[in-house]
Amino acid sequence: LGVDPVAQVARLTELSPLLADGDAKLGRNVFFGKKAACSSCHAVAGEGGRVGPHLTTIGASRSPKDLLEAIVYPSASFVNGYRSYVVATSDGKVVDGVISAETTDAITLRTKDLQEVRVRRDAIDELRESATSIMPKGLDTQLSPDELRNLLAYLQSRK
Repeated sequence: LGVDPVAQVARLTELSPLLADGDAKLGRNVFFGKKAACSSCHAVAGEGGRVGPHLTTIGASRSPKDLLEAIVYPSASFVNGYRSYVVATSDGKVVDGVISAETTDAITLRTKDLQEVRVRRDAIDELRESATSIMPKGLDTQLSPDELRNLLAYLQSRK
């Protein structure tokens, strides 16, 4: 995944103090705000996008450390049904995204820019799982420590 495991553990350890003392109400604003843009792909209680997993009860199924890892290293693990795929077509195009629909004739991928791309099966040269999530990495560096702390509090509160 391109990340040194020792560096990954060190970064998560460095950020672990942010798992406490956040404000879930302010974190909701981060989740639905433009800077983090979590809601463009993830839904909570029916509000938000449908690219990534629904997070309505994420705080009940994931530990605080798991939530932190998912934000900082989104390619570390995948929720069933949300793995990214890469499709190479016979005309030289490459599309990556989450499979949102399949028929005997075609597959449809939802890309990270929220487009639905339909690819005919007879035009596919290669279809493979991607080791990289379409969720952008680096959110921990784009948000301030307080924004990240509050976002984590919001996600932890979703039970």
